[in-house]
Amino acid sequence: MYTIKSVGVSLVKIEGYQLENTNTVCPYLENKIFTSKNLIVNSIDNEGLESLLENGYRHFGTYFFKPECFLCNKCRPIRIPVDSFNLSRSDKRVINKNKMFSVNIIDKSESYTEYYNLYCEHKKRFKDKSEESYDNWISSFFADQSFNKILEIKDRDNLVAVTHLDVTKNIISAVYCYWNKNYGAYSPGKFSILSGIEKAKKMNIKYYYLGYYIKENVHMSYKKHYQPNQILVDDEWK
Repeated sequence: MYTIKSVGVSLVKIEGYQLENTNTVCPYLENKIFTSKNLIVNSIDNEGLESLLENGYRHFGTYFFKPECFLCNKCRPIRIPVDSFNLSRSDKRVINKNKMFSVNIIDKSESYTEYYNLYCEHKKRFKDKSEESYDNWISSFFADQSFNKILEIKDRDNLVAVTHLDVTKNIISAVYCYWNKNYGAYSPGKFSILSGIEKAKKMNIKYYYLGYYIKENVHMSYKKHYQPNQILVDDEWK
């Protein structure tokens, strides 16, 4: 058991243990080593999750990690203050283009097979084309955590996009998004983010976390266009 002090809230308790830091090939930038601080969290409440997110952690299931790369610091946690968010002209066009689709945040699905198949197809579009087993996928996105939710976008019976979310009374964090390539013209990734922020506004949620912003990575740099935003620099949100 260890304790982490969080900005704006009292000390919270999180049950788990810290692993050794790992050094791997950077998944975001070429010719870089990715150094990660790692935690296994067996039990965590909503306040504990908010604390870890505020301190720059991300997670897949019970595995929480935080970049601590020497002399790099290119991975910047980024979040949107929901009340201050403004739709750009481009955002409005994306929303209008997708207005025929249904958007819902759900707790569980009767079957995850369709999600898993869509996830596997989505991964083929990136450098990492390795197959992920169904069991590993389940453990990454469907751990026994009360804040786990799914933002589902559908065109009638067709699955357009899925975003795995963490949802508490104060934050929504987008964990991972994947979408049907047949709907690429509808900008499903952008629409998923805009839908999540819209849901957050209706729920009076304070922040929408977008993961890491990396200026030099085209797949991560787009996040700066959602404004206003805040990034974590030297343990302070600016």
